[in-house]
Formats: sequence, structure tokens, C-alpha cells
Amino acid sequence: MLIIAKVNMKRLKIIAAATTILLAFSACSTVMQSTTQQVELRSNPPNAKITIDGKKFGTSPQTVNIERSTNHLINFHLDGYETYETQITRKISFWFWGNALNGFIPGMVIDMFTGSMYNLLPEKIDVELTPAKVVAPVKKK
Repeated sequence: MLIIAKVNMKRLKIIAAATTILLAFSACSTVMQSTTQQVELRSNPPNAKITIDGKKFGTSPQTVNIERSTNHLINFHLDGYETYETQITRKISFWFWGNALNGFIPGMVIDMFTGSMYNLLPEKIDVELTPAKVVAPVKKK
């Protein structure tokens, strides 16, 4: 009876360890990363006004925390310089594919609804602003 109890206890430990490992590797992106992501924005010269999707976000340099669920349009504007426009694009995260490989459908669904299935790229934007062209007025004869 004691031998059977030891064998059953060993099996129970193996099952518990395997379950823990499976749960750890099937954790969804929402658990492993938040629904927002930090992106570093810098410009040369500094102090350019930053807008993201038309909303003011202060001046450069700074790190902003933005939603992972959509692509974002970033504008840098500084008086005397051309406005610089770029895009941050969402790409499917490694953690989302981990759910897919483990067959963890609930985790995938949660990630799709929260937007945490994405990473934003690039994570750092370093902009060199170009001086604006001065247009001379046309003289009338």
C-alpha cells in the first residue's frame, strides 16, 4: 500500500508540474504585456511639438504610452522647420503566437479584444527636422 501511495504521489507531482508549465506557456499577451506600449520620440533640434493621431502630446524628447490596438500617425512640428510625419505600425506579438501554438483559444480571443496581441514598431523614433524653405515674394512689374 505504501509503494502505491508513493507512485501515486510521484504521478501527482508530475501532473502538477506539467500543468503549471502548460499554463505558464499558454499565458496570453494581456498577462505578459499590457494593452499599451511605451514609444520613445526624439527630434533634432529638440522641443518639436508632437501630435499622435491628431492629439497633442507635448514636445520632444519624451516617451509616450500609446494603445497597441491600432496604427498611429505621429507628427513633429517646430517653427522654421518642415513638419515631419511618420507612422507607428502594429505587428502581431510573439506571445499571441505562443497562445496559438499551445491551442489556448481563450487567451487568443482575449488578446484580440484587448489589442495586446500587437507590438508597435518602431519602438523608438529619432527625427532629423529639415529647415523650411523660404519662398521669396514675387515682384510685380
